[in-house]
Amino acid sequence: MKHLALIALAGALAMPGLAHAQRLAPMKAGTLGKMCSSAATRTACDAYLSGLTDGVTLAQINARNTGDTTPPAGFCVPATEDIAAMRTKVLTWLKAHTDSLAKPVGESVFTALHDSYPCDVKK
Repeated sequence: MKHLALIALAGALAMPGLAHAQRLAPMKAGTLGKMCSSAATRTACDAYLSGLTDGVTLAQINARNTGDTTPPAGFCVPATEDIAAMRTKVLTWLKAHTDSLAKPVGESVFTALHDSYPCDVKK
């Protein structure tokens, strides 16, 4: 059930007009930005980022396991990337997109990760 919710979130983000029709956490991106910037709350920030990343990755695996051979990937974080690097990229993105600070945290962080870790990069 959790996987379906994450797939719904990804779909809602693809259609901004429908984003609020889905259940999103009430926390705003600016609140997470403050948490990620403070040593006292950094662990909670890292847990949020890890959870969102794991959820999106597991939703994609679930889609493949249930017959979808080409599920869209929202972002592609390399397995070697550590949480500190992810946090830095999300914070940098939030600082560059101040209009996103008042938006739901999931929407903004998903977009930050999507922009920071594109899947179509040719190596």
